[in-house]
Amino acid sequence: MKGALDGVRVLELGNFISGPYAAVLLADMGAEVVKVENPKGGDPFRGWDLGGDQPNFWSYNRGKKSVTLNLQAAEGRELFYGLCKKADVVLENYRPGVTKKLAIDYESLRPLNERLIYCSITGMGATGPYAHRPAYDTVGQGLGGMLSLLMDRENPRPIGPAYADCLGGVFGAMAVLGALCARAKTGRGQYVETSMAGAVLAFLNAPATEYLATGKIPGPTSRPRNSQTYAFACSDGRLLAIHLSSPPKFWEGLCKAAGHPELIEDARFKTRTERRGNYEELQRVLGAIMKEQPRAYWLERLEAEDVPYTPVYDMAELFEDPHIRHMDMEIRIERENKPAIRTVRFPVDYSETKIPHPAPPPELGEHNLEFFKPLGRDEKGLAELKEKGVI
Repeated sequence: MKGALDGVRVLELGNFISGPYAAVLLADMGAEVVKVENPKGGDPFRGWDLGGDQPNFWSYNRGKKSVTLNLQAAEGRELFYGLCKKADVVLENYRPGVTKKLAIDYESLRPLNERLIYCSITGMGATGPYAHRPAYDTVGQGLGGMLSLLMDRENPRPIGPAYADCLGGVFGAMAVLGALCARAKTGRGQYVETSMAGAVLAFLNAPATEYLATGKIPGPTSRPRNSQTYAFACSDGRLLAIHLSSPPKFWEGLCKAAGHPELIEDARFKTRTERRGNYEELQRVLGAIMKEQPRAYWLERLEAEDVPYTPVYDMAELFEDPHIRHMDMEIRIERENKPAIRTVRFPVDYSETKIPHPAPPPELGEHNLEFFKPLGRDEKGLAELKEKGVI
């Protein structure tokens, strides 16, 4: 049984995260993704500043194939045009203007293949006053509003993973899926575009809509306060979090689990409105209680009272959890003459079109012969092109 996107060929012109992540999601669903890389080192994540064969590269490039092309050379572009004639999707995350300068933009490729879908992922859009700026994840997070919801203003520093890059990739993959559905009806491809800043703001739909409705500017604790979410350190230094939401039974269960049922009727905390108004005070009161016992003690009591809770796992703890193991989220990708890769699987299960087990990330130019031989280049011809720096 093959993946949902079996038979779909994607040409990826991607470096770092947003483009490669969009493409790896498509590969996880069964698409054939051909990563088109610069012969001089390829995707910078291959080497980065830590030496070759890096987990960063594995994460965003498993299950793909790799060809090398110097797209600044006429012969390199001609080979790329040949690939485009049989491709379904071109996906790129270059800075705006680069593809047009290289004559590999949608307008240049559309005459070669009217069914071609062309997806661009930019930092801040292809046009507009900021389009010319260099953009990495932090820029997308800041412009899209996320940093203001994560950052401590008293000690400002970016925290957490590459939200903007990955959200740009998710929306890019979703855009491609929508265009494939449209093409199934019309027979024609199209140009689709998303940006990291736009993806972040769309992800923040709820706080953005709340601000537009009320004029109140949300901050890092706005949602935890409203949803009654708390985190605590226990006596063993381990962390846990709870999410009370709105049903009174969860608040009552928490008080019983904490061994302080008198808090249920405490005037400061009796209703959800009062708990919101006294959020910091309740955090202080419960925090002192939680420090009296180790995390395992509290998890057992919270479980018994049916309170929505979670241990705050680090990555070392996460993969030891019995439920995460039950979900089979960890996978192992074997590689020839290299250590196997332990990583996480695509988190969607299809009943009919099963998700294929991913192949290892490709070596640079590993599939040159496979894709360039049908374009009239034999091994001798490829050797000549390599000598000239074309591949």
